Amino acid sequence: MIEVRMAKSAKMIMEAVLNVKPKEKLLIVTDTERPPSITKVLAIAAEIAGASTVVVTMSPTGMSGIEPPEIVAAAMSAADAIINQTSHSMTHTNAQRAAIAKGARVCNIRNVDEDMMIRGGITADYREVKRLSDALVELINQGESVRITTPEGTDIRFSIKGRRGHTLAGFATGPGEFSGLPDGEAACAPLEGTTEGVIVNPYSLEDVGVVKDPIRIEFEKGLVSKVEGGREAQELLKVLDKAGDAGRNVAEFAIGTNPACRLIGKSREDKKKLGTAHIALGDSKSLGGTVDCYMHMDIMFLQPTITIDEKVIVEAGRLMPF
Repeated sequence: MIEVRMAKSAKMIMEAVLNVKPKEKLLIVTDTERPPSITKVLAIAAEIAGASTVVVTMSPTGMSGIEPPEIVAAAMSAADAIINQTSHSMTHTNAQRAAIAKGARVCNIRNVDEDMMIRGGITADYREVKRLSDALVELINQGESVRITTPEGTDIRFSIKGRRGHTLAGFATGPGEFSGLPDGEAACAPLEGTTEGVIVNPYSLEDVGVVKDPIRIEFEKGLVSKVEGGREAQELLKVLDKAGDAGRNVAEFAIGTNPACRLIGKSREDKKKLGTAHIALGDSKSLGGTVDCYMHMDIMFLQPTITIDEKVIVEAGRLMPF
């Protein structure tokens, strides 16, 4: 029975990820496109942990970074711990930032399905994932400039001078911390206005999907300046035209650190895979940037070569000794 097999991960979320204590107010936010079997298993695990649990079901927002309804945001603001079992991420929303500011702990399992609850990245040794992530964050904190290249022709540069890195490694046990499952990345917000270069045929665009048609995205002074290509390019242009300059902002740089993650066509797991990388467009405030935008879209690379201050950190998708 699938619920029994998922119970192990649900228990881990309560005990290891969120460290839920008896009588804490736990909120599970889900939507009408998510498997109710996962919601049920999470609610049972929360009951076993002794939490005072509320489940809120909403309509899907349609894109990562879009604010949830006010009633959901109010529930988040009242919670001690939150599980976002939604179709799209709420990490880069004012609703989550407000909850975190009040001390809430957040576990993001957006777009996780039953298979992802029992195998792949969720089964990783998260102590090792945290060790790798922490080590990369130290390099980010000490670094000033980043360059990402790929075999497909991507070549972008940006500054991270003065920006702090963030370890996202499956743990949100302290007030105001957020993480998720599957997890594993070292991330930061590039300095606004510094990104220059081009992205050519990345692996995927979040909320658009795995890239099938050729696409070329050019950057000048920290913003997307030109997009050319097929279906995925046209979908991206629709998003950018609606979002304006805020949506064209380069909002995030991250390196995947989870060796158990698989490539399954879902960014929730794909982008955490060890040796991958992604940048994001749009909102950067949750990672210490200054741009507030209704959307946050990850663009993922499978075999990047990444240098920080001319030191090679990842070469063709392989993490180098450091």
